[in-house]
Amino acid sequence: MASSSKELELAIKIAGKVESSFTSALGKAGSGIKTLTKTIATATAAAGAAVGAIAVAAVNVGREFEGAMSQVQATMLLDTGTEEGAAAMATLEEAARACGRETAFSATEAAEALNYLALAGYDADKAATALPTVLKLAGAGAMDLAAASDMITDSMSALGLEATEANLTTFADQMAQTASKANTSVSQLGEAI
Repeated sequence: MASSSKELELAIKIAGKVESSFTSALGKAGSGIKTLTKTIATATAAAGAAVGAIAVAAVNVGREFEGAMSQVQATMLLDTGTEEGAAAMATLEEAARACGRETAFSATEAAEALNYLALAGYDADKAATALPTVLKLAGAGAMDLAAASDMITDSMSALGLEATEANLTTFADQMAQTASKANTSVSQLGEAI
């Protein structure tokens, strides 16, 4: 019996150590789950904030574009309540958006360039046609679109050149080529003219 009593005593000690070890392991697992839960909550909050920031940025970009296009509409005196005015505005918006998609310039920057073309007296079709050339010249001369459109319209007017698509393209090409061969920039050539 003594042997059986020692075995029982040993079994109780082992069971106690197993229970203690098991309780400790459960406590550590619970602590790990709490930490993981906090980490997931923090990550979820950060992701939500990022999505919110992206949404706000997208709204701001849209607002800036709409503001720039409203300026173009006002400068050109377009009445979008008429079929003709709405069509002209659609042409201008599509030209600006296409430039935003296809070039390094944003649609808002393209709209600003359209406003300078409008200030120079260009109608919607003429401005939409001139915009790609202005983009090309702005890229070649490392200029912003507004300055490039202002420069090209002022220079062509000063030289008495009609602003046809062919003349715009030829003029922009000649400006870029001259700037690359001379110790000057496209901007400086425009100022000189």
